[in-house]
Amino acid sequence: MSHADVNRVVSQHVRCCHMEWPDGHVPRPPFACYYLDYDKPICAGDEQIAVRHKWIVELYEKRRDKDLDKALGDALRAEFGAVRRDEQWIENDNLIQVVYTFYQIEGEFDG
Repeated sequence: MSHADVNRVVSQHVRCCHMEWPDGHVPRPPFACYYLDYDKPICAGDEQIAVRHKWIVELYEKRRDKDLDKALGDALRAEFGAVRRDEQWIENDNLIQVVYTFYQIEGEFDG
């Protein structure tokens, strides 16, 4: 899985960017931002055998769009597996933020 893979899936449903929009170019909602939150090594003994990647996709909406939310969540699950979904209100921007979190394990790990 790569940034291009995440961009491909998300951009089929909503305008999106990696990390943040350039100053002055934030589109009207709905829109999304995605990023690789962290890489965590998985070790056996003194050897790194794999890496666990944590991906975040943030969907921003003015009003709740159940169809968009479901379509994006379903697409992420179909492509990347289990997806955690959290929702919150961003008071300063008057936006709903839906956060999708999913993981990828890359390497020689079977567990």
